[in-house]
Amino acid sequence: MGVLLSTLKKILFWSYERGSWQYDIMCVLILAFIFFGPNSIFHNHRSIMADASRVDAIFISREEVGQIDQARLEEEMTRHLSRKFGHGVKVARVKPVWDASGNLEGYVAWEE
Repeated sequence: MGVLLSTLKKILFWSYERGSWQYDIMCVLILAFIFFGPNSIFHNHRSIMADASRVDAIFISREEVGQIDQARLEEEMTRHLSRKFGHGVKVARVKPVWDASGNLEGYVAWEE
């Protein structure tokens, strides 16, 4: 029992000298784990719910959209982004972006 605990302690604390056969065996085991281990260990798989709850923000410059009626801002942005991307886009909200001097730079739109 004492030999087993001593060996586990040496392995855990990496106490073997470099170049010893025990050190070489531990290195081979680590490399074997990396190259022959299951692929799922090394990849981060996001869940379907994480993808569904993801919200993308898109910046649209003032020059790109021109003059927009502020009362129909979300509707206008939805129409503009649908044309720009070539498919239906649903805009959840739009926020104007102002520069330091108070001039309108553009808008940030969040997709649903």
